[in-house]
Amino acid sequence: MPELNQQEIEEHLAEVRIGHLVTLRANGRPHVAPVWFHWTGGENQGRATVMAGEGAVKVRNVGRNPQVALSVATEGRPYKYVVLEGEASLTKVDLAAEVRSICVRYDGPERGAEFAQELLDRGDMVLLEIRVDRVMSWFEDD
Repeated sequence: MPELNQQEIEEHLAEVRIGHLVTLRANGRPHVAPVWFHWTGGENQGRATVMAGEGAVKVRNVGRNPQVALSVATEGRPYKYVVLEGEASLTKVDLAAEVRSICVRYDGPERGAEFAQELLDRGDMVLLEIRVDRVMSWFEDD
């Protein structure tokens, strides 16, 4: 399978796409959740940030086992995907700025800012910061 080069990976992750975060349940079974994310690039130093409520299954799972994967794929042809693997940690550092950044990325400036404030007003938001240690990619080669 042909792989994307580093620039193509960065471009793919910069596009607004729903990611699918895989965490592990206490019994070892995978849990997959669609997520909004923010990517901070870098060939071996990349970081993906996901937001969630503190009571979310993915948050509980990361608290037990920090090993995660995040899949980001196109929905139509030409097909491309990037899978990021790494270790996630829970943090509230720069919480408001990160939540706003992610919401504006997916919902646009006006609605994104409003939605971010709604989430922050709940008082239970946390960030899952994924330190990426493996990147896999593929693209459709016609």
